[in-house]
Amino acid sequence: MRRRPISLFICSLMFLYFPVEFCSRALSNQGNFSGIDLCLSVIVPIILLFGLIRVSRMGWYTLVALVALWGFRDLHTYYDGRGASLWPLLAHILIYVVSLVYFINPRIRHLYFDPKMRWWRIKRRYETHLPFIMNQAEHWHYPILRNISEGGCFIETAHLLDMNSLIEIAIPLPVPLGVPVIRTQGEVRWVSKNPLRHGMGVQFRAPLPEHQRAIKEYVRKHVLT
Repeated sequence: MRRRPISLFICSLMFLYFPVEFCSRALSNQGNFSGIDLCLSVIVPIILLFGLIRVSRMGWYTLVALVALWGFRDLHTYYDGRGASLWPLLAHILIYVVSLVYFINPRIRHLYFDPKMRWWRIKRRYETHLPFIMNQAEHWHYPILRNISEGGCFIETAHLLDMNSLIEIAIPLPVPLGVPVIRTQGEVRWVSKNPLRHGMGVQFRAPLPEHQRAIKEYVRKHVLT
């Protein structure tokens, strides 16, 4: 899921309709435009477009704000008796429906807008075969650490846990980096049942400063890509 789907770009580009519509009305001299018109029709949709394409929380929140603001504005425009054309309203409704159906889809929202799911894409990962000690509910397991980043790791194990399970982690270091063993708490963020990649993606949860420094030092200097 590293690559963003084409449908994400298509649904994002739909919001170019608003600045195009604004420019069309401005060129045809249809009414006077205020700063609010410029903001809602040009600035906010462009911010939204880049936010959605970059897959950021800003894009998600801007989408909700734009649909709410434009929905209120459309209701005000088309029901205050000014007899405006119905076609822009229908175009806006189509954009609202398509974008909300797509971006509110749990799969898209979870994978692309939940920051807890993005740690492994934000931080570069490095392959390794370090020993790994895991303690969950007083049960000790010794999986293999397959890769690690500053934000988390992937462990190969037959003892799969549920999503969001909390575990205690210990990673013995071949060379002491301030601490001989990295100790921290982890949270299971994804589970792989693929026979060729049977294990769990674990996100580090607020390690102590000295352990965080040891993780960064090891990742940057002692693990081959």
